[in-house]
Amino acid sequence: MVKVSVVMLTFKHETFIRQAIEGVLNQETDFEYELIIANDNSPDSTDDLVNEIIATHPKAYRINYYRNTENMGVMPNSNKALEMMQGQYFAACEGDDYWIDRQKLQKQVDFLDNNPECSICFHNTRIEYFEEGNSPYLLNEEIEKDVFTLDDLIGEDEIWFMATASLMIRTSAMLPLPNWLSQSKSGDIPLIILAARQGNIKYLPDVMAVYRKHAGGVSLTDHKDDEVFLRNRIFMYSKLNAETGKKYNRLFRRNIARYYFMLLKSRQFEGHYFKKLPVAFKYLELTFPDVPHGRELLRDHIFPPFIKLAYASLKKALGLWKEN
Repeated sequence: MVKVSVVMLTFKHETFIRQAIEGVLNQETDFEYELIIANDNSPDSTDDLVNEIIATHPKAYRINYYRNTENMGVMPNSNKALEMMQGQYFAACEGDDYWIDRQKLQKQVDFLDNNPECSICFHNTRIEYFEEGNSPYLLNEEIEKDVFTLDDLIGEDEIWFMATASLMIRTSAMLPLPNWLSQSKSGDIPLIILAARQGNIKYLPDVMAVYRKHAGGVSLTDHKDDEVFLRNRIFMYSKLNAETGKKYNRLFRRNIARYYFMLLKSRQFEGHYFKKLPVAFKYLELTFPDVPHGRELLRDHIFPPFIKLAYASLKKALGLWKEN
């Protein structure tokens, strides 16, 4: 019987995939686990490398591998893999990350087996840069406590302190997956929040995985000046507000409002006054009466450009204009 289902999403990971797979297959456990490798039709040699490992590795029997015939995108591919899981617990290691502790799965399973009040556990993770010369660091070096709840995950800003490669979640706490999840550009944030409705979150201090930052990584392709990305975040947090019964409605509204304000500054909105106007008023609606950036909102996004030009001309005519 499978105790843990490890899901590995991969796309253009030929440089990293061998290390990622070996980190999973080298786990030392007293239970059965499976590795679901979900290749989203990578155009590089990822498929060849995975098949080579399947043909030669002594623990390749744990691998359940598929390659999509066309590129589905991160979340549809993720949902496809999640629906294949057989394990009591879900763990993740994307194809460009890797595990560095052979006891990782055993430690997390032991904790969750003995602590039914927890639905998630995660551990410290080392952040490494692949192309850049930045020094590695520990993600949770300054973490202040070791037990978290749903309340700790929802704020006016986006909260992220759990590396995907560090997660272990009770499958029963995640399922059934909501239909809208396939449309979200983020998978880990919704899964964590959905599972946290069912129990606490435990932090283990052991450094057991590496989260690798590189130019092709998903986290670095999230463009906060892009309308598509920002509208997707608005969509995701609106759905999570509903999934949590609007218990955190004020915080979610402030969070969503922040993305509307960022939308006003996105490249697709630059120089488009009438396109900006409904977004600006939506931001006002969500934040009223305590409106952050109110003066900037009026000056740069609500006042018509001709009024600003007329005001500037008047100041110049009256000798009140100050050159910068």
